[in-house]
Amino acid sequence: NAENPPMDISKFCEELNNANLIDLSQTLEEHMPTFPTHAKFFHNMWGSYWHGNRSLNYQLVMSEHNGTHVDAPAHFISDAKPAAHVTIEHVPLTRLVGRGVRIDCRSFKEGEYVSSNFVANWEAKHGSLKAGDIVLFDFGWSSRWDNRPNDQRYAANWPGVGMDAAEYLIQKSVDALGVDTLSPDTPEALQKNPIHPVVLEKQILIIENLCNLDRLPDFFVFLALPLKIKAGSGSPIRAVALI
Repeated sequence: NAENPPMDISKFCEELNNANLIDLSQTLEEHMPTFPTHAKFFHNMWGSYWHGNRSLNYQLVMSEHNGTHVDAPAHFISDAKPAAHVTIEHVPLTRLVGRGVRIDCRSFKEGEYVSSNFVANWEAKHGSLKAGDIVLFDFGWSSRWDNRPNDQRYAANWPGVGMDAAEYLIQKSVDALGVDTLSPDTPEALQKNPIHPVVLEKQILIIENLCNLDRLPDFFVFLALPLKIKAGSGSPIRAVALI
């Protein structure tokens, strides 16, 4: 209709072909770092031409929260709050497609928190956050990603996003926040006062275990799609940036 004219597909495809795609997802493989209470990832051969079958295929056994993934609000918000208890198949796809913002937090040490003042000072130098943004915090932590038994440098005492910074993002009406750590909550925050339930109740999605954030400019196009899991608390994603 006149209010919503059709997309210029040719122009869009031309822009897409000219874009540089940056893969922001960790490779799913056995023995990769996982949160201690989450199920591990298993990749089991089911059939192969080496064993006389016509084709090669594997069975996946995994948590919804293995590897690079998104938390749906239902991950921390119970059905006692039905309006906020949104499972992954009901999350609008537009929540993970939009303007991405990369905030350089590589100066933060183990267990430290990003504050609202840090985010505001970043905005003063680089540009303001807008409603609908997908804000990624680059702690440089993905450089520690390694398989067992060398996973503890990644899986212990990572830095995170403070409660005041989370509330600031809520005020900004962002769509999602992402980190290159196991969680935007530090291990200490998870025990005492996590931001997970605060932001998820406001339908702000949480993306964890990102990588290659150091290759991003301040602003870019972010794209990730979750699996359509019935009643899912989250989903693995293939997150990419277009610059």
